[in-house]
Amino acid sequence: MRDGKLFILVLALLLYSGCHAQESPSLGERLGQAFEKAAKASGAVKDYGTPRQVPKGGKPVLIVKDGHISFNGKSLVLGGPVADWKRTIGAGSVCGGDTLVTVCKWDGIGIEIGSGIKKPNRVEFINIFFNEAPQKSQIKLPEVDIHGKPVPPPWEVTGFFAGYFELEGYGIDRRTKFWEIRASVPRKHDLRCGLRDCSHPLGMLKNDVGIGMVLNRNDEYGELWQLSLNLKNE
Repeated sequence: MRDGKLFILVLALLLYSGCHAQESPSLGERLGQAFEKAAKASGAVKDYGTPRQVPKGGKPVLIVKDGHISFNGKSLVLGGPVADWKRTIGAGSVCGGDTLVTVCKWDGIGIEIGSGIKKPNRVEFINIFFNEAPQKSQIKLPEVDIHGKPVPPPWEVTGFFAGYFELEGYGIDRRTKFWEIRASVPRKHDLRCGLRDCSHPLGMLKNDVGIGMVLNRNDEYGELWQLSLNLKNE
């Protein structure tokens, strides 16, 4: 069966390129279009449909474009000082750590930043939270205060990002599924599932910055719980 599908793909490519050799698109474009069409027809590639579009207008605005990060129009630089990030993102942060690392979180907007061990005053990652943690019911309940109310772990972000977030031109919110992101951002970012499931997809923003995601299920239809940008260790 697999050999039969491969034969159909090859035959479709040959027929398409031969019949349309005089059209304006380049040979590479024609072959790519033919391959995608033949792959979907043969069942070798899933046809997910049209990605959902997220309307603009939410606040705050967090944009990741051409390898750069901006918050409400102001630049954020991975590797830059923690103080600069705190000043740009604004009030509401809770920071802590020790002499080795620094972690800051903004519960009100679902953002967390942190340093590495070698440079505790420099930001090496940002986490953006969109949904409840996956399998939250299986997580051990936190301790309670004197009034019996649960006390979350000190560095667990309790809020969610409800503004407008955009990754390489594609708007993302709490309802966005991984397949929609993968289909909408440039292929150079190499967004991909894991070997066994798709609960923790990976990719690259640029040579020294990785993209990490955690989904609320283990396939391409999972919605985002967390999206991270991480500076590679030197």
